[in-house]
Amino acid sequence: MITRSFYYLWGTQTLSNMADIIYLMGLISLVLNSTDSLMITIFVPLFRFFSKTLSGLLAPLVLSRYRLPTILLVSQFGQFVLFAMLLFYLWMVPEERSYPIVFLIVFGMSFLDGWTNPVRNALVPRLALGEGLMKANGLISVSDHIVKCAGWALSGVIVVLIGSQSTLTLALVCYFIAMVFTAFIKDPLDMSIEKKKQLDKEENLKGTDKTTEGKESFWSDFSEGWKIIGHNRRIRTLTIIDTLDTIGGTAWIGVFVLAFVKQVLNRDESWLGLMNGSFFTGSIVGGLLVVALVKRLQKRSFIFMLLGFTVYILLAVFFAFNTHPLLALVLMTLTGPPIEIAAVIRRTLFQQSINAIQLPKVLAALDVMVNLTFSVSLLMLGWFADRFGMANLYLLAALLTTVAVIVGLFNRNTFSKTEVLKESKEDKSITT
Repeated sequence: MITRSFYYLWGTQTLSNMADIIYLMGLISLVLNSTDSLMITIFVPLFRFFSKTLSGLLAPLVLSRYRLPTILLVSQFGQFVLFAMLLFYLWMVPEERSYPIVFLIVFGMSFLDGWTNPVRNALVPRLALGEGLMKANGLISVSDHIVKCAGWALSGVIVVLIGSQSTLTLALVCYFIAMVFTAFIKDPLDMSIEKKKQLDKEENLKGTDKTTEGKESFWSDFSEGWKIIGHNRRIRTLTIIDTLDTIGGTAWIGVFVLAFVKQVLNRDESWLGLMNGSFFTGSIVGGLLVVALVKRLQKRSFIFMLLGFTVYILLAVFFAFNTHPLLALVLMTLTGPPIEIAAVIRRTLFQQSINAIQLPKVLAALDVMVNLTFSVSLLMLGWFADRFGMANLYLLAALLTTVAVIVGLFNRNTFSKTEVLKESKEDKSITT
C-alpha cells in the first residue's frame, strides 16, 4: 500500500532535485562568466560537498529530536529563504560581487539539503508498506535518473536561452512549490509524543544531573547509527556490499568515462554525452522493471540483488576489453538495468532491516560513509587509472563487485525471516 503522503514526498523531492540542478548550472555559469576563473568556480561544488558531509555528521542529533516531515519542511523553507537572499544579493550587486558571501549562502543551503536524503529514505517505508515499498523505491529511482539525465541537458539550454539570472529565478520558483507541497506530508508514526513521555518518565525516576544526562544523550544520539551498523548483521553485510559497490561504481563517473572514450575508443568529448545518455536510459529501464516486477522481486529480493550484480560484472568485463564505440554504447545501456535493480533492492533491504525509529540515524551514518568512500575512491581510482590504464580500471570495478557478491553469498542466511526477527530484538537492546 502506498499512501497519499508518499506522492507528496515523491513530487516535492523530484521538484527540489530539479531546482538543485537548475540552480547549480545557473550559478556555475554566472560565477564563471563573472570571474573568468575556473579555480573560483570550483568552490561552488567544493563548498556543497563539505557542507553536506558536515550536515550528515550532525544529522543524527536533529533526526532524534524532531519529526521527519518537520525537518524536511524546515530544510525546504531554509533553502528557499537562503536562495532568495542569494538572488536578491546578485540583483542588487551586479558587478564586483563578494563571492565569499555567495559561497557562504551555498554552504548554508547545502547544509540544510544534507538532511533531506536520510529523511526521505526513512520516510518512504512509513508511507509505503508491504510490496508498495519496493515499488515506491523504484518510482523514486526512475524520477531521480530522469531529473539527472534531462536536468543537466535542459538546464544548459535554459541558461543559454534566458540567461543565468533568469535561470536562478526559475530555480527559486521550483524551491517554493516544493516547500508548499512538503507541508502536506504526514508521518503516520508520530514518535515525538511517545519519546517525550518516555524521557520525562526516566527523568522523574532517575533524578540524575541534567548536564551529565545531556552529554550522554548527545553522544548516544550521535553514535547510535554507527553502533547499529556494527551490531546488526544484515545492516553490516549490506554496508560492506554498498561500500565495495561505491568504490567500484566510481569508475563510471564522467571523468573516467571520458578518459576511456578518448584513450580506448579514440573518440572526442561528444561521445561522453552519448555514453552517459545510454547509461541513464538503462537505469530508467531498470527502475521501471522493478516497478513492473515488484511481486517477483519481493519474494527473493536478496538473491535478485546478487544476480543483478553478477550480470553487471560480466558486462563490465566485456566493456573493459571492448574497443568498438557503438558496442560500448550498447554495453553502457545494458549495464544500467542490473545496476539499478540491485541498487533499488539494496535500498529496500536497508529500510526493512531496522525499525522505523532507528532507521533515520542509520541512514544518516550511511550517507556520511558513502560520501567519504566516494571521495577516497575517486583519488584511489584516479591513481590506478594513471598507472595501469583505463581498461584495467573497469576490470578492477568488476573485481570489487565480485567481492561484494562473495560477501553476500556467505551471509545470505542472514536475510531469512527468522534472522530478521532476531536482529530486530538485538537492535532494541543496543539502545537500552
